[in-house]
Amino acid sequence: MKRNTILLLLAAALMTAVSCGKDSEKPEQPTHGGTADGWPEKKISRIVHSVGTFDYLTYDFSWEGDLLSEISCTMYDGTSLGRTVLEYDGSRLARVYPYDGAGTAYIDGAMHYHYGTDGRLERQTFLLPMRATGDLCQQTFDEVLPCELVYSYTDDGHVSAVQANKTMDDGSVETSTYTFGWEGNNVVSVTCDGQPLFSNMQYDSNPNPMRFPMGMETMGVTNMIFEGVLGNSVLFLGYAFCWSENNMTTLLSGSGQCSYTYDDDGFPTSKTIGTGSQSNTYTFSY
Repeated sequence: MKRNTILLLLAAALMTAVSCGKDSEKPEQPTHGGTADGWPEKKISRIVHSVGTFDYLTYDFSWEGDLLSEISCTMYDGTSLGRTVLEYDGSRLARVYPYDGAGTAYIDGAMHYHYGTDGRLERQTFLLPMRATGDLCQQTFDEVLPCELVYSYTDDGHVSAVQANKTMDDGSVETSTYTFGWEGNNVVSVTCDGQPLFSNMQYDSNPNPMRFPMGMETMGVTNMIFEGVLGNSVLFLGYAFCWSENNMTTLLSGSGQCSYTYDDDGFPTSKTIGTGSQSNTYTFSY
């Protein structure tokens, strides 16, 4: 069995990732890594990922009132890569799970949300699909391991640490602890077990439309750790630090450039990542 550590998976995903007061009239939302409790004021309806001038992937968002209910992903030729369903208990996320492109639901591997008496996200539990070989392109998951993410908070409501626990076949538990540094409502540093992963993250001053109150899976780790849990339709979340209030302008990989265009309300209409002669553009519709 491939015994990947959560640290290696997170580091690999984050190295490819770039990112991009409570309204009393809105329903109560789970606390996430910032002071805002709800989904963004302006709701994304579509994101188109273009490679150069070629529109490669399209992500469509469905909402029920103020709550995101579904994300679907379609390739350039119309082929479905599946969808991700978000279920709620009242206004709090309770369960998230994917459908594949053929319409098969993978409920057994769902991400489950658990809250404390203060309403904050306390734990997430899920079954982590594992591959038996080191081939990251292998599409078949050979077994699953029980995992949980346990959250700690600062006095002002920001996530200070997440303990990731993975239970192995022999009953032993592999644990890694991630800590997050903040400036205002933006994450500016990430460490794992005391070792720096990233620092000096820079942001614009405009609202982040992907500041979703979900959990660590929206912190740029989706494409390596949670693909089998949440499905292809949320792979774009690996390109945004969704706990942060503003849009990241630096590239965690340390190479290339990131630029934005904005609408009259200050929300991004496009984000372009340039590396050498290669460019990737994410176009936002609301």
